Amino acid sequence: MGIKVRVKRRKLYLDIYHGGKRIWESLGLTVSDDPAVNRENMRLAEYARAKREQQIFSGQWGLQDRIGAKKPLYSYLKGMAQGRNKQKDRVCKVLPWLEKYSGGKEIQIGQVTGKWFTSFQNYLIKDTGLSEQSANSYAFAIRMALRQAVRENILLSDPSEGVKSIAVPEPDREYLELAELQHLSRVEIGGKLGAEVKRAFVFACYCALRISDLKSLRWNDVEHTTSGAQIVKRQVKTRTRVVVPLHDSAWALINDGALHNHGEYVFPLLAGSRTDTNKYLIQWAEKAGIQKHITWHAARRTCPSLLHEMGVDIYTIQKICGHSRIETTGIYTKVSDGKLREAVNALPAIESK
Repeated sequence: MGIKVRVKRRKLYLDIYHGGKRIWESLGLTVSDDPAVNRENMRLAEYARAKREQQIFSGQWGLQDRIGAKKPLYSYLKGMAQGRNKQKDRVCKVLPWLEKYSGGKEIQIGQVTGKWFTSFQNYLIKDTGLSEQSANSYAFAIRMALRQAVRENILLSDPSEGVKSIAVPEPDREYLELAELQHLSRVEIGGKLGAEVKRAFVFACYCALRISDLKSLRWNDVEHTTSGAQIVKRQVKTRTRVVVPLHDSAWALINDGALHNHGEYVFPLLAGSRTDTNKYLIQWAEKAGIQKHITWHAARRTCPSLLHEMGVDIYTIQKICGHSRIETTGIYTKVSDGKLREAVNALPAIESK
């Protein structure tokens, strides 16, 4: 390895030879006719040389891939998109918008600046008709590409790092209040899967299981202890192991009095169906007169919200839901309007003369 300060056309460069490669890096300094200025510039150049030598020696920075930095960002993203789901993946879905953006298909990775990225974000928000959530998702795809370019030494730093993300309004996270759940449970669902969908949904409201966990739930995931039945299962999505004691009503929903093999599904019709069962839930809510968009995840949200209203502490709820972060549980624990009113009414009266 060798690094020397070189003068080329009155400009100062670092001549770096490392790992069989030679690269010239401009220092942005020039040779001056003023001896005092020249001495200072050479002092700065020597400082930069020593610093760069330390960085390369310690492995903090590799040599920048100058050829890679000249590759168009669009082409780089297209390479990242290989093998991804074109209909769903954000890296794939940002490509048409980058192509439509002025200069978006030509800009090189090394030319991307914080100013350019801010401008692209503004374009996604104002000129595309995309929702804030979609715009933020597509902008994040660009951030992913820039971060990968840093890891591959195409960029020395991420130009998007200091740019504020697109503000996304908090989505409405539907859940059922106790009275709504009780009313819903008294309404039947028609269709081949109706009865099982209803049973599984109410069951999920007791134990906060996702639809993927309901479909994969087998009888060997149900254990019996001296205090009652419980689910011991590794979640499909996060692979986190959860232990959820079953309420007597939840156990009654699945206890058919029969003996089951350990490998049997608890909800066999649901497990074997490829039908979009959310349609059943939407029709069920309409039939019951509930003006909420009910999905399977609404059942998962309902459980922690009801537990929270019953006074269960948030750390216990976190364990039941299998959340790795308490902040996630905070999002799930909604408070009903009635509880908010109850809290406000608990304030003492303030009398004014």
